[in-house]
Amino acid sequence: MEYWYKEHFNEDYLLIYKHRNDARAQSELKSLMSFIPYHKDQKILDLCCGAGRHSRWFWENGLKVTGVDLSSTLLNEAEKFQQSRDIHYIQSDMRNIDFDEEFDLVANLFTSFGYFQKDIENEQVLKNVYKALKKDGYFLFDYLNPAFIKQNLIPFSKEVIEETSIFQYRTIENDTVVKKIRIEDHSSRRTYEERVKLYSSEQLKWMLEKNGLKVIHTLGHYDGTPYDENHSSRLIYICQK
Repeated sequence: MEYWYKEHFNEDYLLIYKHRNDARAQSELKSLMSFIPYHKDQKILDLCCGAGRHSRWFWENGLKVTGVDLSSTLLNEAEKFQQSRDIHYIQSDMRNIDFDEEFDLVANLFTSFGYFQKDIENEQVLKNVYKALKKDGYFLFDYLNPAFIKQNLIPFSKEVIEETSIFQYRTIENDTVVKKIRIEDHSSRRTYEERVKLYSSEQLKWMLEKNGLKVIHTLGHYDGTPYDENHSSRLIYICQK
């Protein structure tokens, strides 16, 4: 399922990740953004913004926000919560964005990288980030920790939300985390698949710096603790152009 990301980010996705809400975003970003010397009225690109939970936090903390996502469903959800917020949302594939030194910051959060089978396509995203950033701009890059995933993969989980059952099956195939999801309710059964290519911390740092994004902090959790290959659940880079 090479193009899984075109089908997956719909209403069911919002249900599966219902726990990823605005309160969670506030908790995550409050610590992470303390590592970046940002100030009011700077421009930020929220790349793969989804339903806008991080975009709203950025706006509420004084930044001028542009959110980009491929999913019309998630962007429509983001628009529902717009209210008086002046956030500019754009529908686009992250490989195809073409900003030229427009942003002081770019954020790519919640493992929104590694979606493509070919390394050259994943690397194109980093090239686009570099091009979008102003000189000395910052890139906040939140990815899973592949070493931790390999050691702690949970093969199966089940969750019931109201009258809907969510079954998730996880495997690692050819250096790719594959999550197969089955959703059952009183009316139907739906299946989805997520695929994220695993890049080691060394590979990812090399890719970032090859594309002009110098790593200045490597964190292992949303609370800002340093990265530990064996124990950190996340691999979070703060980079500067």
